[in-house]
Amino acid sequence: MKIALATEVFPPRAGGAGWSTRALALALKDAGHDVSVITTAEGPAMEGPVPVVRLVGVSGPFRRGRMAEVFRQSLSEVASQADVIHAQHSLSALGALALEPRPRVVVTVRDHWPVCFWSTRMSQGSLCPRCSTANMWRCVDGRLPTLATPLAIPYMKWDLSSKRTALRRADAIIAVSEAIAVELREAALPSIHVLPNIVDGVEVNRIAAEPATISLPDRFVLFVGKLEANKGAHDLIPAMVHANTALPLVVLGSGSEERAIRDQAAKHGLEIHLPGWADRDDVLRAMKRAEALVFPSTWPEPLSRVLLEALALGTPIAAMDTGGTSELIEDGVSGLLAQDVAQLGDALGRIVHDAAARSRLKEGASSRARAYSPAALIPRYEALYRGPVR
Repeated sequence: MKIALATEVFPPRAGGAGWSTRALALALKDAGHDVSVITTAEGPAMEGPVPVVRLVGVSGPFRRGRMAEVFRQSLSEVASQADVIHAQHSLSALGALALEPRPRVVVTVRDHWPVCFWSTRMSQGSLCPRCSTANMWRCVDGRLPTLATPLAIPYMKWDLSSKRTALRRADAIIAVSEAIAVELREAALPSIHVLPNIVDGVEVNRIAAEPATISLPDRFVLFVGKLEANKGAHDLIPAMVHANTALPLVVLGSGSEERAIRDQAAKHGLEIHLPGWADRDDVLRAMKRAEALVFPSTWPEPLSRVLLEALALGTPIAAMDTGGTSELIEDGVSGLLAQDVAQLGDALGRIVHDAAARSRLKEGASSRARAYSPAALIPRYEALYRGPVR
């Protein structure tokens, strides 16, 4: 099949969504398909054997509509030759679904954008049940000038409504987890299929076997991600203190909570290393060498790429049970799940102090990762691409 993947984010500078799109592109190419990527992310014209068309993105006022139009115009040039366009996020989806005529269009929903204007389902530091008018007023408090709020609310409602209307034109909607699928069904969206992201265990273990280019302690606990409230950054040091591992904490990431974390660590006499963001190769190498990965995220995680890659590397995981995390991790088998900070600390302490448990979790993680391999998932993607499935 001739498959065009459209995405706002893509390596070399990308988060989990971009790397998940890359994994899909390479796996489809390995399966014999004619694959191309169309993206507004900067970078080289090839990703391994896959050609990448790099579009000029836009910023400033009315970015949403202008970005969707950039995708629509570019995709219109390939639509007549493509068997399927697979949009990876909201703006690429809006562009693909605006094509007339259009080939088969599949859309992956990787976060909460069809049900939450901000795509996080978090408001004022806590979980927001839905984008009602009252909740929207609460959500914009502090984000926008007070006088702008009466104008913002109608726009937010229109934005969500137009995204859902566009999604109803998709031939298939992929939810990366059952947690995301539940939201989409509640929004009365059709043709929803749960199909998780791919992780190539062979590739990540090959990369992780090479020496890290950043300095790492001999033994350490690892956190990877943004130092923000929704990622549970404020719970990171309390969990470490409760765990009482006597190991240093390595943080690969940065964010608005960094100073507070440094201060908390100093207050408790906890050794902490904050080298900032590392490239993906060094993140994988650090994961492979860590005694444990701590994952304190408090927002409804759709399906964390960090956790997927940690599983593939056999890294023992202590994670908060939010969103789709329990779909990745079977508690006590492929990782340990927690409901609060104390439980997270207990889980972390158990991994570090109990060598037998740590060994079992490593084996369980590696075994679990096989369910997300290209061999396991590419046939399911191919079936959706061939359709019809409505």
